[in-house]
Amino acid sequence: MSKHLYYVTWHTGSYIELLPVKVDQRTVQYEVEADVEELAYLEKRIAAVNTKDVMEEHIFVRPFNEDADEEDKLALKKDVSELFNFIYKLGTEKTKKYLDEL
Repeated sequence: MSKHLYYVTWHTGSYIELLPVKVDQRTVQYEVEADVEELAYLEKRIAAVNTKDVMEEHIFVRPFNEDADEEDKLALKKDVSELFNFIYKLGTEKTKKYLDEL
């Protein structure tokens, strides 16, 4: 399968987007090369992070349930870790070098 270049773009407010072109220079963008299957998995990982990042129930439904809040934070941390591991795996040399320096 052939791979194509994509940009994982991290917008202000922790919203992550996968784009086929490079966009605004003020955003953090990771270059990755992915085939169709890898692209689908990457989109799934991004969606997992985006949906867990700011959860309404933290604010309105259970603002004082610290145990549930901690579980949500751990789940988000796991999803972010999986996403970055996959970004690194698919990353161009430029992306890998940038992530190695963090």
